[in-house]
Amino acid sequence: MLAVLAIFALMIGSAARGFRSLAKSDLRTSAAKMSGAVKYLFDRASTTGKHHRLVIDLNDGRYWAEVSDDRFYSPKEAETPEEVRRREEKEAQEDDDAKRKQEERATAEANGAALPPGSSFDLSKLDMGDFRPKRARFAAFKETALKPMTLKNVKVRSVFTPRLTDPVTSGRAYVYFFPLGQTEPAIITLSDPSGDAVYSLVVHPITGRVRIYDREIRPPAGDQFDDEGKRVVK
Repeated sequence: MLAVLAIFALMIGSAARGFRSLAKSDLRTSAAKMSGAVKYLFDRASTTGKHHRLVIDLNDGRYWAEVSDDRFYSPKEAETPEEVRRREEKEAQEDDDAKRKQEERATAEANGAALPPGSSFDLSKLDMGDFRPKRARFAAFKETALKPMTLKNVKVRSVFTPRLTDPVTSGRAYVYFFPLGQTEPAIITLSDPSGDAVYSLVVHPITGRVRIYDREIRPPAGDQFDDEGKRVVK
């Protein structure tokens, strides 16, 4: 009976080790693929002269690429993830309002609405307000070399860039790539479903090179970076 129990325990132990080995293999594969995606977007931004970004959905375990012909401006001050969420909601509301106004004007013109007598320009179309840089509009990246990816048995634990005061741990995170051969520094942390095995991808801002560590790399607390990704010495 003791011999049977010993064999049974050995079998369970071997199965558990095999499962952990398989989970770690999925983690290594996912880390390598995401590293390749980062390097690819860095090269594409350099060669095409367009702004690109990697979109990482932490809740669904997915990531994909987007591209824009517009210039992307980083915020002057680092934001909290909550501030980013509120700003994005406000921008989405502004987009909806602008679209609604455009549809109302188109409907009015289609119905034969005329300008006041003696007027050749509709002054209501002038929206005077504080000057703000044009917000970059990103669209889906349609290159077949980099398709949307769903992580297998892997979850994104956090994403950190110097634009944020704290790592993003839920929702969506973005890593931006610039036309002049630069990206923003980033730390992307992946783990297996249990959280026992952890890999960190550290993105270099000048070369776009990604170094993969088999442990969690925590972002430097309190450090600030300039537009080239260099640490600012106070």
